This record gives sequence, structure tokens and C-alpha cells, in this order.
Amino acid sequence: MKEPIRILVVDDNATFLEIVLEYLRRHDQLAVVGATQRSQEALALAQQVHPQVVLLDLCMPDLPGLEVIPHLRASLPGVGIIILTQHSLEAYRQAALAAGADDFVSKQRLIPDLLPAIRRCSFPETHGSRAGEARRAQATLALRPDDRRRAVGELEAPE
Repeated sequence: MKEPIRILVVDDNATFLEIVLEYLRRHDQLAVVGATQRSQEALALAQQVHPQVVLLDLCMPDLPGLEVIPHLRASLPGVGIIILTQHSLEAYRQAALAAGADDFVSKQRLIPDLLPAIRRCSFPETHGSRAGEARRAQATLALRPDDRRRAVGELEAPE
């Protein structure tokens, strides 16, 4: 039997965090190795538990998700990063991909979209490739500087 996919969940909303944790625990192929409501704690926790996938909210009170992504990339280059957020606008998706996220799942589409996104990040050879440099480059080119600044500014407001 394959080892379960190791997942770290980062979301400042305690109720939503519990919903996601309960959903993930229903799947034997997944193992939640950590959960936190703080970005800074997530960065330290990721170093300890070495997740394969991080589910990360964009709007965090201490450090915005867009700023957490490069830190995760630097410390755990192979980790899959999935943005899990209420913000489903294309500008947010583009900003997250440009920052280095591998996938983007709207909280409203948690049930149909989360497991496929986790599989894509964990097994790119069989479930589609990880975002990688080409996708990030495409996202960066598609997002105008004013749009990125606006998206980042809006993300600093609490959800």
C-alpha cells in the first residue's frame, strides 16, 4: 500500500479549518500532519513535518498567503502548494500562481476540486503536471502590475 499524502493545512478561520480537517481525514490516502491558523507557525511547522502538500489560505492575519508561498518554496522546494480561499477571481488565481502556488481551489468548490488538486500536486506524472516554471511565467505575464498590486492590497483585508 502506498504511503498517504502528507498534508499541512493553514487557514485562520477555525470553523473552516475544522471542516477541511474532517474532510481530509475521511480519505485513507491522505494524512494531515499539521494544521495552524497562523502563517508564521505554518512556516516553522512545515520544517518539522515535511508535508508533501500545503493547503494555504490567501488572507492570513500575520503574513498574507502570497508572501508565505516564496518562503515555502525556499525551504521545501518540492512541496505542492494549493491556495484554498474564498477569493475565486481570476486576478487572485493569477497572483497566487505567479507567486509560486501549484493550484488554486475556491472554498466554495472544496468537495469537487480539492482531492483532484492534491493528486495533481502529489503525483504530477499520473495526474497532470505541477504548475512549475512555465505556468508561473504564464501567470506573471498575464497579470498586469496594477492588477497584482490591487489583488495583494485586497488580500490584506480579513475574509
